[in-house]
Amino acid sequence: MLNFFKHSFLAQHLVIVMMALILWMPAFITKSAFIPGENITPLYNVIISIFDFSPFILNTLAFAVYLVCIFLFNSVLSANRLVTKNNTVGSLTFGLMMCFAPQLHSCYPFIFACPFILMAMHTLFLIYQTDNPENYMMNIGYFIAIASLFYYPSVFLMVWVIISFIILGFREIRYLIIPMVGFLLINGLFVGLSFLFGNSEALIASYSYFFRNMKFFYDLNGSNEILFIIFCVLFLITFLRTISNKASDKGSNIRKRVGVAIALTFFSLFMFFIHTPLLNNSLIFMMFAFFYAITLSDIKKTRLANLVTIIVTLLILVNQYLPLFGITI
Repeated sequence: MLNFFKHSFLAQHLVIVMMALILWMPAFITKSAFIPGENITPLYNVIISIFDFSPFILNTLAFAVYLVCIFLFNSVLSANRLVTKNNTVGSLTFGLMMCFAPQLHSCYPFIFACPFILMAMHTLFLIYQTDNPENYMMNIGYFIAIASLFYYPSVFLMVWVIISFIILGFREIRYLIIPMVGFLLINGLFVGLSFLFGNSEALIASYSYFFRNMKFFYDLNGSNEILFIIFCVLFLITFLRTISNKASDKGSNIRKRVGVAIALTFFSLFMFFIHTPLLNNSLIFMMFAFFYAITLSDIKKTRLANLVTIIVTLLILVNQYLPLFGITI
């Protein structure tokens, strides 16, 4: 199985698309879509307000973004030499992790923020290799700002950006300020537009409500909780293996990129627990996929890895499809 995904031809991409469609199919069968509550994020609110007449369109739109994220995630890993060049292991792990529970095949805020977070990550991985990194630093602030307008907790990722700059060696104050300026420009522009159209009070109330209601939550149960525990164990194994392998890598580039990913993992863990429902805070599953992909790409003896991957895939499919038959665990 893994040997098949260690290539990047048309066959692999078709299988990935089919896998994604099978995982997402329950949403189309039940014709369900995420039903937002009050105080939702502004750009997400625009999408919902345009397409809320049709759950099918909302699910199709979310599925399309999910597919984009699958291949973008794989490209980020491959382009930055974190996995073997020209393989689709990253697409496999991301596709599985980001859709392991029925609640995740829906039109929820993080799915729209995810492409911008991935672009910010890719830019961070590359800036220290360019002659004029300042040209790209502002873009990172733009990406995080747009992500935060879809998914409020993305605001905290500006702290991750600053920490990542320090890891990458950009410790001068002027470097640390540049992405902050980009972040504030986008948000300032959006607040200005909201003021012109008379929506500024609603926007401020939405931000205020979200950040006033942050506290530790835990609402997983049943099969979702069991799978989450299994994924945490697998993550710890792959995380430790990645750290030990990349620490011995002669090139500092890989170590720095892994360091940036580790910092993002800690932020994803924090963001996971600060608001319910927890499964909507799925950045943590993206980081699970990150370390899974690196380990599965590097591993030489694939018999055990194949068995684990097949079992995990079957567990995810069972968790997705059992509710269609009225069976809950």
